[in-house]
Amino acid sequence: MRFRVIVWMTAAAVVAALLVGPDASRAGVVEEEIAELRREVAEVKKEVGEIKNLLQGALKPQSPPKVTAAVGVSGRPSLGRQDAPVTLVEFSDYQCPFCKRHFSTVYPILKKDYIDTGKLRYVFRDFPIASLHPQAQKAHEAAYCGREQNRYWEMHDILFENSQDLSVPALQRYATKIALNDDQFNACLESGKYAGEIEKEIAEGTKVGVSGTPSFFIGPSGSGEKITGTMVTGAQPLASFKQVIDDLLIARQAEKSKPEKERQ
Repeated sequence: MRFRVIVWMTAAAVVAALLVGPDASRAGVVEEEIAELRREVAEVKKEVGEIKNLLQGALKPQSPPKVTAAVGVSGRPSLGRQDAPVTLVEFSDYQCPFCKRHFSTVYPILKKDYIDTGKLRYVFRDFPIASLHPQAQKAHEAAYCGREQNRYWEMHDILFENSQDLSVPALQRYATKIALNDDQFNACLESGKYAGEIEKEIAEGTKVGVSGTPSFFIGPSGSGEKITGTMVTGAQPLASFKQVIDDLLIARQAEKSKPEKERQ
């Protein structure tokens, strides 16, 4: 607005100077110059409008594009009903502080409101990042060793609860605390028998776009070995998960409500 006023004031000053000049015969020239000024002002206004539109577009929040991928779930540790309508797959690292934050703040509510109520199947996949978390690899192996004794989720929980110390002696203490057979657990951990399995997990996670932890894929459960899920990255607040899960549940319910002919 200030720019527009200055332009018009300048134009008026030029016109006044021309009108009070000594040569009244210049009236025709004055009219031409006024017309030219008007054209220039119109061009300036047009350019200012274009700049304004560009700035508004740049400042307007842009929603990031949704990333989807087909992610394997068969044979992986899972919680919840196998026939739950929605599946959430987490790629995680036991030594990652953001993964621990998710475990401590969001996961308990998801478990209570969605997993335990039969709405969500939760699948855990391994993605230890050795360059950042040197103790994570052995911690993930320890979880598999706990699985041998049907204590996978107990080990999963205690590893996150004590992620500040995942040294081998600490892992052995945690195994004792959750009542594992010490000799069997220690032999399993020392053998490194699950190291290759975890490397495959990392490779598969990288293939579907995982580059950091935690990373999640949420999608309809389906009936095969994979789900096609929307990616959610980082230790997001509960609302970010609820929105995706609830939208999928609504879509599933709407699909079930259709006549059988429309569902085929």
